[in-house]
Amino acid sequence: MLRILRVTLLSLALPIALVAQQQLRDTVAYTTAAIRLRAQPAMGASVVAALPTGTRVHIASCSTGWCSIAADSAAGYVPEEFLTLQAPHAPAAAGRGYINARGQWVPSPVRTANDSPPPGATARCRDGTYSFSQSRRGTCSHHGGVARWLTP
Repeated sequence: MLRILRVTLLSLALPIALVAQQQLRDTVAYTTAAIRLRAQPAMGASVVAALPTGTRVHIASCSTGWCSIAADSAAGYVPEEFLTLQAPHAPAAAGRGYINARGQWVPSPVRTANDSPPPGATARCRDGTYSFSQSRRGTCSHHGGVARWLTP
C-alpha cells in the first residue's frame, strides 16, 4: 500500500516539476554568487568558465538541482540554487568599476586632483592612479603594478 501511495504521489509531482522546468526554458537569470560553470552537472566536472556575481545567463533547462545555461560564449551547468530571476541592483553611486573574484563590486582605479589618496583607496598604482582592490592579487594589473600599498 505504501509503495502504491509513493508511486501515485511521484506521478503527480513529476508533471508539476516538468511544467516548472518548461517555464524556465529560454529564461534570463542572474548568478547570485561567483560560481564556476561546469562541463557536466556535477561538482567534480571540469570548469568551463568562472562567472562573477550578477552574470546574466540564459537557462536552457533545470533538473535535479542543476541548470543547463549559456553565458556569453560559454555553455554548461551551474547549481540551480545560485540563480535568480531578479536582475541585480547596481550600487547607487557605482560609476566605473568591476566585480572582483569574491563577487564584490569595486570602483575602478582613479586619479585625484590633489594627488592624495581618496577615501577607501588601498594602493597607489605606478601610473599614479589609486586602487580600491580588496585583495593584493591582481591589484593595479592594468596600471603598471603597485607602487605603494596604502593599507597593511
